[in-house]
Amino acid sequence: MGKLNDYFSFSRGEKNGVVVLFFIILLLIFGIQFADYFNLTKTTDFSEFENAINQFEKQRDSNLKVNKETSNIELFNFNPNIISDEEWIKLGFENWQIKIINKYKSKGGKWKVKNDVSKIYGLDSSNYEILKPYILLPEKIENNSVITSKKDNKTEILYFEFNPNTITKLEWKKLGFSDWQIKTIFNYKAKGGSWKTKADVKKIYGLDESNYYKLKPFILLPDKFDESKATKKEKDFTEKININKADAKELTKLKGINSEKYANIIIKYRNSLGGFIKKEQLKEVYNLSEDTYNGFESQLELENINPTQLNINTDKIKDLTKHPYIDWKTGNAIIKYRKANGNYKSITDIKKIHLISTETYLKISPYLTVK
Repeated sequence: MGKLNDYFSFSRGEKNGVVVLFFIILLLIFGIQFADYFNLTKTTDFSEFENAINQFEKQRDSNLKVNKETSNIELFNFNPNIISDEEWIKLGFENWQIKIINKYKSKGGKWKVKNDVSKIYGLDSSNYEILKPYILLPEKIENNSVITSKKDNKTEILYFEFNPNTITKLEWKKLGFSDWQIKTIFNYKAKGGSWKTKADVKKIYGLDESNYYKLKPFILLPDKFDESKATKKEKDFTEKININKADAKELTKLKGINSEKYANIIIKYRNSLGGFIKKEQLKEVYNLSEDTYNGFESQLELENINPTQLNINTDKIKDLTKHPYIDWKTGNAIIKYRKANGNYKSITDIKKIHLISTETYLKISPYLTVK
């Protein structure tokens, strides 16, 4: 058996190996302790990714804002120089904006071209683009003379869509025509004359070329006349049209309704009413003259009258005032009476409201319910 020292003694080389191994172990221990520190000091540039996210969120918020702001807007063709406060509200304008608008108008301000409307305080560019197709103003002005007549520089011209075959003398006057021109126009009509294309209007005596081109975008006539289509259309003037069901194409079969664009104005008004309950309500449609109505009255048909009704026991004022026959004062009176007296038992109960006249009651009652 060897000596104990033989088992626990190291050669010089072995001693050096142990020392090296010891240092390696120390390095590994310290390396593990500081590894996290060195990793934390190394940063990755996420700026490009963050910018993409921010841009996406900004666009999303912008879209949500537009959708929210336009959800309750009622779109219709309008001339900003002549519409009422109630119509501004339907277009989505706030009361404070309307106050500024009226102040601007009271000082002689007016809008001459579509782009002028974009300058209304508080109207952002996205909402202006939504309204733009419905603004009854020209895109641009030639020689700054679009709002005055040639006869004198004080007569204001109001541009609106019109059919020269059906508009009244007063409407010709609003378009800037003089009394002697209007007399000539109606003499021509009395002898069976009519205008079939936009270019025919250019031939009106006394209408110069520059003023014709200002009127041209608003003339509800085709650019070209198809004789074969005209013959077919003339035969269709005996066709009965259900005005509560007809789409835009069918409504153009009514005598004097010469474009689907104007037919859509009729449909928008029908929808805002909740449906027609009598033929005469068509006279309330924007820019539909008495002569035009008389021309197609025999074609009108109403079947299965079932108007959409407002519930005066549950609907809020914003719901009630969407109806063309109910202004804010009337709607507010209906709500106040309900709060003071409880639910209505019958539609006739609204007769007890002093603000509601017999005439108003007869107009709105078919569109109300107490379910």
